[in-house]
Amino acid sequence: MNKKIIAAVLAASSVMSLTAGVMAEDAIKIFVNGKQVICEDVDPFIENDHTLVPMRAIFEALGASVDWDGETRTVVSYDPVSDVSITLQIDSDTMFVGETPVTLETPARIANDVTVVPVRAIAEGMHSVVGWDGDTRTVTVEKEVTVEQPPQIANPWAEYASLDELNAALNTAEGYKYSVVELTTAGYTATAYRYLAETNMAEIKYASKDGKTEVTVRTQPGDTDISGITGGVKVEEYTIDNSLVEIYTYEDITYAVWSCEDGTIISNSVAVKSADMKADDAKALVKTLVEDVETNHPRG
Repeated sequence: MNKKIIAAVLAASSVMSLTAGVMAEDAIKIFVNGKQVICEDVDPFIENDHTLVPMRAIFEALGASVDWDGETRTVVSYDPVSDVSITLQIDSDTMFVGETPVTLETPARIANDVTVVPVRAIAEGMHSVVGWDGDTRTVTVEKEVTVEQPPQIANPWAEYASLDELNAALNTAEGYKYSVVELTTAGYTATAYRYLAETNMAEIKYASKDGKTEVTVRTQPGDTDISGITGGVKVEEYTIDNSLVEIYTYEDITYAVWSCEDGTIISNSVAVKSADMKADDAKALVKTLVEDVETNHPRG
């Protein structure tokens, strides 16, 4: 091959390589909430000082729907987060945000058979903040994100200031009427009196003087497990006044459940929660509390 031709080919190759490198370095990047938008069909480009991007890529990155009407060459998009609809027609300098017209300095158009749209106008129309870094040729879009909040469930427990108020609620409740008393076991002070109307359940909470141990006592008509604890390993069972008492442990809780019949069937549970109490000590305390409830709780 002629040396001059070879030289010319090499020179042209070098220019093409250099140009490609410059183009790659100068490529415009789009980020929405920190995630880069991949534009597969047409790379983002600048026209009249405005960055144009493929329609579908930017709308979907913004979490918006996108519909195309080929007959009228119109794009319609809806963003559920900002509750905004955007309508724009190819080559039209007017975009509608809802029903509000917005003038575009650079309209949407067709480039290489792909609809491209002005990213700033679209993003700001959807209540987003748009930034431009000229050094890195990067467009950043910060868009409000909808965070699904769990449904707020009202506290089903009714709280009372005293034992008398709790018993008054129990005796106006529908169904079996009963009353409860406080524990007589030394060292524990009542901290809460609660009533669950849904199941006609009374609950009294206690705390030890040093605050390291919590005790919960529940009473409810019926024969069922009212501990409210899912799980547990049975460590002992025994009878008291012909009632079968079952003791369980679960994490730092030792609890007992039992039912007795005194005019009607009524269930009880006692739970001791303590992070530093030994297992045997916790079980012994539960037994003491069970006896306390059996001895002192009047029924009916």
